[in-house]
Amino acid sequence: MIYKEENILFPMCLDTLTEIDWYEIYSQSDSIGYCLYAPEVKWKPEIDLPKEDKSITSNRVQLSTGSFTLNELEAVFKSIPVDLTFVDKEDTVKYYSHGKERIFERNNAIIGRKVQFCHPPSSVHIVEKILSDFKAGIEDEAKFWINFKDKYVHIAYYAVRGSQGEYLGTLEVTQDVNQYKQLEGERRLLTYDK
Repeated sequence: MIYKEENILFPMCLDTLTEIDWYEIYSQSDSIGYCLYAPEVKWKPEIDLPKEDKSITSNRVQLSTGSFTLNELEAVFKSIPVDLTFVDKEDTVKYYSHGKERIFERNNAIIGRKVQFCHPPSSVHIVEKILSDFKAGIEDEAKFWINFKDKYVHIAYYAVRGSQGEYLGTLEVTQDVNQYKQLEGERRLLTYDK
């Protein structure tokens, strides 16, 4: 593995990746963590980085049933206890939520990537089948449940359709359902779970 890294992977990266690409990798590394070495000095590339468009932050996001500020909308997505990932009609990952407890790790590197490259090769044919069936209008949802680490994970894929039924993309909703498997009876009185 070390031989392949030193003689194939690293030279190929040096030939292929731009300084902006390296900066994107660097800026997302803290959220993933480090294996052997954590840099102590901040790195800034010698090129001008693209400026973020902050004009939208002062506006509200208007939906058909109300509106949010961007701050409120971001906070809503952070607080729901499910992981959401949206893939557009071109199979490109456009969004993922980042709540407190993610089941499958995600970082900004998946944004703009084809969803097929975000799954292990052994399951890409399943992803392709789901997307194909959603696009053809044959199906609108696909659900799976698996044991993953200490969790019982429910994974659901939903076709996202516009007002005329046109395919706009796919929403993946993932959550640990262990707590729901153990429910019995009813709870009608206020009780906070710790």
